Amino acid sequence: MDLRFVFTRVGGKPKPTLINRSINNMKKYYFLLATVFFFACSQKISLKTAQSNNLKQVENTVFALIPEKQLPKDSLPAERLKIELSDRTLFANWVSAGDKANAFFILHGNGETLSDWRPLQAYLFSKGYSSFVFDYTGFGSSTGKPTVDNLNQDAVEAYKRFANLTNNAKERIAFAHSLGCSILLETANKYSPRPSKIVTHAGFSTLIEVGMASKMITDSSKRYFPDVWNGYKNIKKLKVPLYIIHSASDKTIPISMGEALAKSGGEKVRFLRLEKTGHNAVYLDPTDKMWLQILSFISDKN
Repeated sequence: MDLRFVFTRVGGKPKPTLINRSINNMKKYYFLLATVFFFACSQKISLKTAQSNNLKQVENTVFALIPEKQLPKDSLPAERLKIELSDRTLFANWVSAGDKANAFFILHGNGETLSDWRPLQAYLFSKGYSSFVFDYTGFGSSTGKPTVDNLNQDAVEAYKRFANLTNNAKERIAFAHSLGCSILLETANKYSPRPSKIVTHAGFSTLIEVGMASKMITDSSKRYFPDVWNGYKNIKKLKVPLYIIHSASDKTIPISMGEALAKSGGEKVRFLRLEKTGHNAVYLDPTDKMWLQILSFISDKN
């Protein structure tokens, strides 16, 4: 039966029956649902647009790009490498301590270049370790525009080159400092073959939290920033052991962030608290007092 013709008559005028009123109410209900859905989608699109725009602003202002310094004249057997990507070129320094030596794949921090990490490469070489350090897109002599996506891609492509250089290495160790920690945690599961272990030093928890700590982002505005480089989420996805190192004397990234990351990973994460080393001491002044502690911490003997 066609419900459009189910009427009663009151005073000669048709009046919708209960069935018809129900249908009218359902029409109003679905119209309301459609309206709410439309505005919800509009707000979602606006939020995504705001997040995208804010990420571009962050990318345009946060990355500290400085020219590569002239490398010192020393006896370190370092090899200068080029990594050619489709639209940019990355540069790397490779120091081999032997075909079977344990090897470090290093992701450096913001405002740093290959030459800054020369002292640590020399130190690791003296201890029998090979090391590979590369400059991200736009950093040092590497070309291109630095973005979150580009830096993540840089790490994956650089690791491919590192893996080819270390076919016979006893152990591959992925080591990151500061900004590099977020990139490493984001991309580590894409490395092939996977490193034996992942080590982070002075890393921040999430891009949003470090922005809030520096007063660039407020609690009310954080929803308008994309949730990129979220260490908490990425740690839960890791498929290899994670070692987190942070100094109580770090004035750039508070140790509370390192502790929070370690806590979020539970039993699969080990944490080392350093006491009197600053944010950049790990590569600017690599001494036995600091590094023998780190090497012992990440060794399989512990």
